[in-house]
Amino acid sequence: MIDMKRSEYIFTILALAAGFSSCSSELPFSEDKPEGKGRLLSSAIAVELKTDERLVRATNAPDVNDFTVEFLNASDQTVPVESYRYGEMPEVVTLPVGDYVARAYYGGTYGAAGSTAAFSAPYYNGTSAQFSIEENRITDNIGTVECALSNVKVTILFDESLANVMSPDSKVTVKVGGSGELVFTKDTDESGYFHYDAGSTTISTVFSGVVDGDDTTESKSYSNVQPGNHYRITFKLHSVDPNEPGEINPGDPGDEIKIDATVQLEDLTGGDGINLGDPSDNDIYMDDDRYPDEGGEEPGPDDPGNDPENPDVPGSGPTVTAEEPINLDDWNIAEEGLKCVLNVHSDTGLTGFTVEIDSPTLTEDILTDVSLAAKFDLISGLTETGEDIEEGLRGLHLPVKDEVKDQNDVIFDVSDFMGLLGIYGAADHKFILTVKDASGTTVIELKLRTI
Repeated sequence: MIDMKRSEYIFTILALAAGFSSCSSELPFSEDKPEGKGRLLSSAIAVELKTDERLVRATNAPDVNDFTVEFLNASDQTVPVESYRYGEMPEVVTLPVGDYVARAYYGGTYGAAGSTAAFSAPYYNGTSAQFSIEENRITDNIGTVECALSNVKVTILFDESLANVMSPDSKVTVKVGGSGELVFTKDTDESGYFHYDAGSTTISTVFSGVVDGDDTTESKSYSNVQPGNHYRITFKLHSVDPNEPGEINPGDPGDEIKIDATVQLEDLTGGDGINLGDPSDNDIYMDDDRYPDEGGEEPGPDDPGNDPENPDVPGSGPTVTAEEPINLDDWNIAEEGLKCVLNVHSDTGLTGFTVEIDSPTLTEDILTDVSLAAKFDLISGLTETGEDIEEGLRGLHLPVKDEVKDQNDVIFDVSDFMGLLGIYGAADHKFILTVKDASGTTVIELKLRTI
């Protein structure tokens, strides 16, 4: 769906057409030639929503006129030079001379401040190819910016076999990587949308409730989540194929698997409207966190899964433990002088280590003042936007680059942060660590509270 800009542009375009032999032509407005600037016709850019029409129908799809269009310096795409609602762009946009990209987006408002998950909150995003603004010249053709779903969509369903025997207050809590969490019940008829983080790609779900009179808690997970995909997860009573070898309901008595979860994948990015999981007979079983290979045999001593020299075998990811007095299962009162140390171990060597600071008081401006950011990578020493903050990280005695990459043991000591947290008053803060190695990804939340 391409919005051809307002009809009043047509006369201007026709009048100038003879002089436009390329993307940039001499500026025809001789009476007004701003020094160091050029111009861009609003008709030079078209915004197109690219999605699977079978799944996002016209009644639900946003109007491209409501998209925001930003013009950003190609070398620094953090702060837009100009920003407009697409349907309200002026006929001619004046920009300083330089190289640019245009970004169009819609949505992404997740609700509560700092939250990265919400119901019915799709986020569409797209970026143009790079183009140039030349002094006293006009740019008339950027092309089409194709916008696709850029977050992760999750729907939770309950099979009738389970719905008939579970308590009314049963629920499923869902997280995607280090993003916020959403709670689904059997009465929830909305889908959840989660921020996508390339370093944090696991859907984690926890069912809790009473099933057939028994208190039941089951954790299921699914890895390699991608943006633009819809994950339809169905919870059902656990079933065992009597023809398959292996032990039924492994584990200690009373700790057997009671619930299964399967996932169907649908591509919503509009490539071909691909349905990646047949809804009838090709459901993918999610891993049970207690028994990652449900129904399979435990690896023996000769199994390559026990060999740290074989990095291609999937596993559970690095381990993260806390030194006293820190408790990773609860909130910790942060005050100056608190020893706050986490130990990260990997048998095969770390390949990823990102940190996200989720804090209502440590704003981006405050973090920038101390040479930090809300999200950064310890292996590269860069922020999410590519800014180099290695010096700031070292100033806080955090490991960086070769002190992290391929290391088996890394100490993450944020004791120096404790005084900074307390300066800005009472609040809850989270340090979300995403650590990766050849065996998998581990996401840990360090919860700190100032009072």
